[in-house]
Amino acid sequence: MIIAICDDEKRICAILAEKVGRICPEAEIITYTSGKELLEVDKLPDILLLDIRMPEVSGMDVAKTLKDRDWRKILIFVTGEEDQVFNSFDLHPFHFLVKPVADKKLKEVLDDAVRELERCGDLSGDHDKYIEIQSGTSHIRINLSQLLFAEVYDRKTILHMKDENIEYYGQLSALESLVGRDFYRIHRSYLVNMKYVERYDRTTLTTYGGDNIPIARREYDRFLRAYMEYCSCC
Repeated sequence: MIIAICDDEKRICAILAEKVGRICPEAEIITYTSGKELLEVDKLPDILLLDIRMPEVSGMDVAKTLKDRDWRKILIFVTGEEDQVFNSFDLHPFHFLVKPVADKKLKEVLDDAVRELERCGDLSGDHDKYIEIQSGTSHIRINLSQLLFAEVYDRKTILHMKDENIEYYGQLSALESLVGRDFYRIHRSYLVNMKYVERYDRTTLTTYGGDNIPIARREYDRFLRAYMEYCSCC
C-alpha cells in the first residue's frame, strides 16, 4: 500500500509522514511538496493526503487532474481553512482533515480508508486486470480498464475500447464471467464498464465516449444497486 502526502510546507509533510508511519507501519510513505511534483510520477498512491491551498497547482486542481486520469483511490483533503471544504464536494473526497491534524482523528480516518480499500479490493498490487481473447488467428491481451463496453452483434462480441474496437467470436456470458464486478450486463446484448458511465435513466445509459446503450427494463433496479455499490468504492 502506498500513502502519499502532498503539502507545500516541508515541515507539515515531515510531521504527517511520521504520524502516518506509526499508524500504517506496513505502508510505503511518499511525500511531495508541490502538486506539480505529484502529477509527474508514474505510480500513484492508494491513499492521498492532499493540501488544498498550495502555490502554482492547488490541491483542487491536482484532484481534478487525477480524476481526469481515472485515479479512483482514497482522497483525503488536508486544510487549514474549513471554508475550503465546501468547495471540494464535487471531487468526492473520502474525508477532510483540518490542520493541525489531531493524532486520534488521523488514525480514525486512515483506518477507515484502509478498510475501504480492502473492501473494494483496490490496494496496490491489484494492477489493471487483463484477459486474453482470440480474434481470427491473433491472440490479444485486453486491458479491462480500457474497455468501455462490450456488445453482441451478428454472433460476434465487439469490445469497444478507448481507442479501437475489437471483434471476436465468443459469448457475452463468457466475457461477463471474466471481467469482475466493475462491469454490469444491462441488456442481453450489452456489458458495460461502470467506470465509464456518464449518465443514465430508466431506459438508456450514456458512456463517457458518447455511446447510448439501452437498459433492459427488468435490469434497471439491479443495475442501480450495483452501480451505487460500485460508486461507494470509488
